[in-house]
Amino acid sequence: MQDVRYVTFRIPDPASKKQTHMTKAMNKLKMIRWSSVIVMIAIIAMGLGTESCKSTGKMSKKERKAQIEIAKKQLQSIVDGTSTLSLAQQEKQVNDIISKKLNDPTVNDLIIQAQQAIKKAYADKEKVHQQKIDSARAQLLDMLLNQDGKSSAELQKQLDVIKSQNLGDTEINDLVYKVQNKIDGMNSKPSLPIKTQIDNAFQGIADAAKAGNPAEADNLIKNTLQYFTDPDAPVLIIIYRQGNTVDYDKPTTIQRYLNFCKDQKKNANAVDAIQQDASGKIKELDLIKK
Repeated sequence: MQDVRYVTFRIPDPASKKQTHMTKAMNKLKMIRWSSVIVMIAIIAMGLGTESCKSTGKMSKKERKAQIEIAKKQLQSIVDGTSTLSLAQQEKQVNDIISKKLNDPTVNDLIIQAQQAIKKAYADKEKVHQQKIDSARAQLLDMLLNQDGKSSAELQKQLDVIKSQNLGDTEINDLVYKVQNKIDGMNSKPSLPIKTQIDNAFQGIADAAKAGNPAEADNLIKNTLQYFTDPDAPVLIIIYRQGNTVDYDKPTTIQRYLNFCKDQKKNANAVDAIQQDASGKIKELDLIKK
């Protein structure tokens, strides 16, 4: 029997062939698209990099030299104390120079000197401020005691000077409040007749001297003289009066009479008559023995 062999032939499918071509085309298209995207990203990155270099690029030698000279002048004025800027502004100026990183030996040395100068200026400013506070405290405590016998107007004038300093200290503010209340209290008191005030002054001087307090007596003398036109204003002392007959002791002055009250430690006379000028000051005083 003859051997029969069969040969199998595969006939290509037209549809399958078409699909293979389409797949290759799609892959090529995808590759082209991704390549385009990568190129675009690279271009953008290069652009950003270039822009960044422009904005943060190093200074040219000419620009650096100019910046160094400007920094030297600014720092030197701080070191010399000739800067017109406030201390806070000087600090900012130094920090701005540091941030530029000029890396110049002279500038670096001046930066250290400027920082030390600013630190010292702050310390000096604080010292002066503390001295003002101490001085104000002493004045306010004296005003509360008012051993000098100052008038309310004199106290108010002194207090206004302290207020104008705006010291910003809690203790000073409290003392200012107390002194102001004292002044307001002095102003609210009804004014005594001038005759009564002078009689009280004579008695106060005598009492202070008798109590062994000559300093208080001297202060009262000083305050009492303010009522008179002059320390040499005449004082007449009536030693006898009967009807129209009046006999006077030897004339004296208000200055001498006040010292007499202090020395004798007693007040032997009372005010009888007062003559005043247009401003209300006493130009002549008549006394009579008690």
